[in-house]
Amino acid sequence: MSIIKNKKILFAITFVFVFLSFFYIEFPNESLKRRVIFEIEKNTDFDAEIEKISIMPLLKIEISGLKLTKNEDQQIIVSKAILKPSILSLLSGDINVEYDIKVFKGKAFGNLVILKDTNNLKSISLNIEKIDIDEIRRVYSKSLKESVELAGLLSGNITLGENNSGDFNFNIDDLDIIKIDINNFKFQLMDLKSNLKGQIYKDKTLINELMFDNEDIRVKIKGSTPPLWRLSKGSIDLFYRLEVKGKKYAYLKSFLSKDHRGNVAGKIVGSLAKPELLKNVNDRDVKQRRNKTHRYRKTFSSKQQAI
Repeated sequence: MSIIKNKKILFAITFVFVFLSFFYIEFPNESLKRRVIFEIEKNTDFDAEIEKISIMPLLKIEISGLKLTKNEDQQIIVSKAILKPSILSLLSGDINVEYDIKVFKGKAFGNLVILKDTNNLKSISLNIEKIDIDEIRRVYSKSLKESVELAGLLSGNITLGENNSGDFNFNIDDLDIIKIDINNFKFQLMDLKSNLKGQIYKDKTLINELMFDNEDIRVKIKGSTPPLWRLSKGSIDLFYRLEVKGKKYAYLKSFLSKDHRGNVAGKIVGSLAKPELLKNVNDRDVKQRRNKTHRYRKTFSSKQQAI
């Protein structure tokens, strides 16, 4: 009896081994490569090239040398991307895929859920570790490259559900704003700690707090921008407050204006490529405008509004 059982087990193991060997040897990798390129170009503004794609054991897809190009100035190079679909999700409901990507000299990982019936993205979670922020800057338009130059390592997370709604939290240690040009006024801020928190609602990003801080200066910003995936397009509407702690940046007080509490404050409008400073604007004006339009009541609490 034990011999029969052992034969059945041996047969099952042999069958699985032969099936998997045949699957990985015969799987049409070129067809998969074309499909991945098609999906990228269909859902983004980038043209895609893939150097190599392969299927590893347990349905792990490995992509090497992925190049995304929008124009000569806008390119993203992904040295390696690994996708691991859940086998159980492939057999049942929505498809759950884990991913791990090496990009911008750092790492991005998380998971995404795809609706099985429509192939649309249901949700995505993204974690990033030590991504070179200046590499991200180079993806945006030429005018933005000329007006801003940064150095630092970005870490944090973002979650998005249906209708492209979700929240994010990022931080940068040892941030250097090497160059920033606003209204032809150029300056730099060095050795900063930075934190960015907010929400995304379809076509708008709401910034609850963007802070830059060191021993000499503290800048806090809140307001709205286009969504992160088209940040270089659309208008920005930001309120800032500046606290100068030492003499190094005291000259900024004469350039900028003060609010009703004596703090240096104002607005930044226009676009990221061509920002414009508005003086003599304070947070009281911003709050009154929000209360009239009712656009931000659900997003900003009283604590969040008080910078």
